[in-house]
Amino acid sequence: MDTNIQQCIDKAIEEILNPAFAVTKQYLEVNEVEFENGKPKVERVDLDYSDNLAVVYFPFKDERYFLQINLAKTPEVKVDFVHTESGNSTCLTATSEDLTFEELSQNLTLKPLSGWSKGDFRKNGKSQYKFSRLSFEPFTSEAYELERQLKLLLTELEKYSESIKQLTEKATAYISVCKHQYISGNAGVHFDIETINRLAKLNLGIDIDTYIVGNQIKDNDE
Repeated sequence: MDTNIQQCIDKAIEEILNPAFAVTKQYLEVNEVEFENGKPKVERVDLDYSDNLAVVYFPFKDERYFLQINLAKTPEVKVDFVHTESGNSTCLTATSEDLTFEELSQNLTLKPLSGWSKGDFRKNGKSQYKFSRLSFEPFTSEAYELERQLKLLLTELEKYSESIKQLTEKATAYISVCKHQYISGNAGVHFDIETINRLAKLNLGIDIDTYIVGNQIKDNDE
């Protein structure tokens, strides 16, 4: 493992086990960090969060949002600030009441694709889908800023821009976002002009579902 990554992980874990920041203590009072092999489980490390900041994300037990520990990389690795990140899931979605899943995925080389055809039975085996759906979700983790994850998804989709535009002509296609926001987190969503233009060039809209979850942190004076 890269030394810089391990240094960041070690410093972030130290902050969880022996909090130096009051906000860390507040989060841990009402949230339980998930452990693995006797240590806080690391969900994701981002060494390029900004010029001099790295981020280590830790999952909370039975939750879909994360503890985010920001670390200064120079002149030495040290914790800069602590807050939470929503669990964000972004994917390309296409639906149709006329086409099958196979017809929706025709000429698409994106992998992995998932979905179903109209008439297929749901997992419970008791009812059938009333429309077909195709999804492309390349991320294995939800520990991303929404805006950043969306840009990464668009970069991947732009490699197949002609196929994506053909898909939008035969089905309802858009970017689907599922956001699990911590109750004490930042509810804001911002899309810059570049992102809006990239969506427009692919002929894609965007749909965001937000779920407010978790327990409210306590004020310091309580």
